[in-house]
Amino acid sequence: MYKSIKIEYWTLPEGDDFDGIENFVKEIDKDYFLTVSKKRTDALGGGLYDLVIEISEDLSLMELTKSYIQDGVKLYIGYQAKEIYKVIKKLFEKNEDLHPTVEQISVKFKDCKVIFYEVYENGIEENFEEVITKLIQVASEQKIILKKAKEIHIPIFNHKDSNNICKYRVKLNVDENISEFKKVDYLNLWGIKTKKKEFVYNVPKGKLKKKKFCTQESYDDLFYSV
Repeated sequence: MYKSIKIEYWTLPEGDDFDGIENFVKEIDKDYFLTVSKKRTDALGGGLYDLVIEISEDLSLMELTKSYIQDGVKLYIGYQAKEIYKVIKKLFEKNEDLHPTVEQISVKFKDCKVIFYEVYENGIEENFEEVITKLIQVASEQKIILKKAKEIHIPIFNHKDSNNICKYRVKLNVDENISEFKKVDYLNLWGIKTKKKEFVYNVPKGKLKKKKFCTQESYDDLFYSV
């Protein structure tokens, strides 16, 4: 797998594109193969000009855990996210009228994908490096489960949704009933998916429980099946 950055966002069919998007593309680190996809939608409301970013790395989470002390790989991934945010901020400053945000950032390792959700403004940027550091520690302590992990969702919440569909879940795009999100959320509960099972990891307690949790996609599936 090669190192790449994939960025997606939505506009209205006749909506404006980002002013300065060409310069944005040029400024992204050339060490990564960059793909920027603009999609058009007739849907009104949230989601327009919200960036979804996926960074693909050419190592596994387990390889990262073994080597980060010796060669600084952990710091490089953190550095890369910071550099991307510098360029994003320039783009957003030019396009304040579009109210752009970063909705989520995924780091796609060879063995699993780690998905960071923007639960409050600049939440991912503010917590990214600290969470990566903690993730490496957890991976070394929970090797049996983390070796099998296919997805890690950060953060999730133990909070009943408005429709009483699920207890553990990510922040929802619609009808979210949690009134306030904080920095501590990123190091509180994580959702872990293996090929066949789901787990909730309590970060402060260092405890892993076999529990189902909802992503936005699985929540929508349950909502529309009722």
